[in-house]
Amino acid sequence: MIRVMSGVSCVYHDRAQLGEGVFWSEREQKVYWVDIEGHRVCRFDPDTGANVSVEVGQQVGTVVENRDGGLVVALKDGVYALDFDTGTLTKWCDPMEGDPDNRLNDGKAGPDGRLYVGAMGPGEQQCLYRIEKNTTDFSVIEKGVTISNGLVWSLDRETFYYIDSPQRVVWAYDFDIETGSISNRRVVVDVTGANCVPDGMTIDSEGKLWVAFWEGWGVRRYDPDTGTLLQEIKLPVARVTTCAFGGKELDTLYITTASVGFEESDWEREPQAGGLFAVKLDVKGIPSFAFERK
Repeated sequence: MIRVMSGVSCVYHDRAQLGEGVFWSEREQKVYWVDIEGHRVCRFDPDTGANVSVEVGQQVGTVVENRDGGLVVALKDGVYALDFDTGTLTKWCDPMEGDPDNRLNDGKAGPDGRLYVGAMGPGEQQCLYRIEKNTTDFSVIEKGVTISNGLVWSLDRETFYYIDSPQRVVWAYDFDIETGSISNRRVVVDVTGANCVPDGMTIDSEGKLWVAFWEGWGVRRYDPDTGTLLQEIKLPVARVTTCAFGGKELDTLYITTASVGFEESDWEREPQAGGLFAVKLDVKGIPSFAFERK
C-alpha cells in the first residue's frame, strides 16, 4: 500500500520563480538552493528562518559545495566558483562552448569528487557532462538529452540514477567511480503516461529514490530495484522541482517549488508556490557530496 503523507510546512515563503538545486551543507548546517529564473543562489538557516540570497546575473541551474571552501554553480554560460559572502564569480569552463540556445540545469558533485551537470534546450540535442577536478577539463557522458534533471548515486556508489524529464522515466547506469563513466542504461522507474513530469531527485539511507514531480503536487518515493511506488508526500503547490535531506540528523526533506508563468488566479489557488518546504521523515538521507578541486 502506498503511504501518503501530509504535514509539510513552508519554511520560507519566497515566491521563487523556479526554485531548484537544493542541498544541505554539513559544514554550515544550512540549506542552499537556487532560483533559476530569479538569478539567485540562496542560503536558508533552519534555526533562524532567515534566507539570504546573492544575485549571479544569469540563470543558475544548480549549486554544490566546494570541499576547499565556497560553492560551485552551473550558470547559463558555464561552470563557476562562487564566493557566497562577496558574490564573486570565477569562471572555470563552458562545456556547451557558447551555444546560446542551451543552458546548464541540474547537477551534483559525485562520490568521486567530480561535478556532473546536464544541459537543457530545444530538441534532444543536449548533453550530460562530467567536469574534472582541475575545473577546466570536461567530457560528454550522455547525449540526446532534452531537460537534464534528477541525478544521484546508489549507496554502494556503483549505480548512477538519472532523469531526462520529458522521457518520464528514471534511468540507471553502471557507474565507474575511478573514471566517472556510465554505461548499461536501463529503466528503473517508469511513469510514462502520467500527467506530471519527474524533475529533481535524491536518495535515502535505505537506497530508495525520492522524486519531485512538476505539475504533480508532491514528491514520491520509489524502490529502484522493483520500480514500485512506496510513498507520496503531498504539497499545496503543483510545480515541485527537487528535494534533498538535511537537518542535524538528515531526517528532514527540503523541497523546492516554482511559480514561473503564474497569473493572479494561480496565486489565489497556490499562494505558497515558489516557497521552500520541509517535512520530517522516519527515514534519513545521506550527506551531499562536495566537489574536490585539484
